[in-house]
Amino acid sequence: MSVILVFAFAIRIAVRAASGSAFFWKNSYLFYYTLAHSLANGDGYSAANGHPTAFRVPFYPMFIAAATQGRHDFWALLIAQALVSTGTVACAAALAWRFFGRGAALTAAALAALYPYYVWHDTSLQETGLLTFLTAFATVLLFATQQSRSLTLAASTGFVLGLAILTRSIVLPFAVFAAAWLIVTEQSRHALGTRIATALICGAAIVATVSPWLIRNHGVTGHWTLSTEFGAAVYFGNNPHTFDFYPRQTIDLSAAAARAALTADDRSTIGAFRNDEVARGAWFQRRGMDYIMANPGRFLIGAIRKNLAAFGVLPSPRHDWKTDLIQGGAYGIILALALVGLWQTRSRWREFVPVYANFILFAGITSVLWAHSSHRAFLDVYLIVFAASALVAIVPKIRAAFPSARAPHPA
Repeated sequence: MSVILVFAFAIRIAVRAASGSAFFWKNSYLFYYTLAHSLANGDGYSAANGHPTAFRVPFYPMFIAAATQGRHDFWALLIAQALVSTGTVACAAALAWRFFGRGAALTAAALAALYPYYVWHDTSLQETGLLTFLTAFATVLLFATQQSRSLTLAASTGFVLGLAILTRSIVLPFAVFAAAWLIVTEQSRHALGTRIATALICGAAIVATVSPWLIRNHGVTGHWTLSTEFGAAVYFGNNPHTFDFYPRQTIDLSAAAARAALTADDRSTIGAFRNDEVARGAWFQRRGMDYIMANPGRFLIGAIRKNLAAFGVLPSPRHDWKTDLIQGGAYGIILALALVGLWQTRSRWREFVPVYANFILFAGITSVLWAHSSHRAFLDVYLIVFAASALVAIVPKIRAAFPSARAPHPA
């Protein structure tokens, strides 16, 4: 296993280093660095205009600030993110070992180590790699808590779930589900009181982790909010121009088309909220919800299209044909094998409820908002685990079908 982990770390370093630091900074979400630079310089969590913001949750910029000290330090950030991505490989192995044994663990680790999206994108300047690790690690801890009912593990699970929420706020519904699942999951040797205690400790740790951010945002905006981006996401995912460019191209182009179609009165209203993120987000949210209520049929069709964009084999948005072939081909193979693994283990479905819940909740959120392939990537680690189980089950059958391949002919 250690060899696979070292290889995973090395290949991530090598692939990103080969593209160079200039490419890295040019093709990144630089607003994350802006936030990190502001934090590292002691200017607080502020946007490029210097104003405090609550638009995005803060943990990824905090991670960047800790890794780089606010400098344009390509190597420090590369090494930090490659280590995090290697942690995802370890989590894939841990989950596969728990569910399916040592062979599946080694297979899952190898698949995760080589998975093209993780190899390349986990070292980009975006939060996806950190989110994938945190959610996978939280799931490992959740199953360990369910088995042992350790209060320390319950608190650790809640803490990591809290960090995941502070990396991308859509994790919140799963975090609530995870704490509740610790109560209802069937473990005959654990009394109801013990199950409730671990659930409460987990929930308390989640609240304790996110509370400082909520308190800070209340002081900045006057509202208890994780982020102010939800309203805009509702609107840009539900308006007449949502599918003008998306999902083949970035949602940003469709959002620009939707903004261009706003009336002069709309722009005047938005302009009045220039310094009020919460009011601006609420305005967009109302417009998005009005569209949904007025067009329920189009909303349902759109929800299907959004989920096809997120879970489809072809990447959304599209890239050049080579990139699409590598990423789409690898994901397609993993998805096909995972579906086989899920079918083979269907009688054990109660064990895997938290994994299923991750997919169901993400699909529901995608239906209301929108998603690209990158937003789904944090779920691919679970597909890799079930793909590994399928491969481990298939290989003995292949060997049995070709006995000459495993035994020499008698002299």
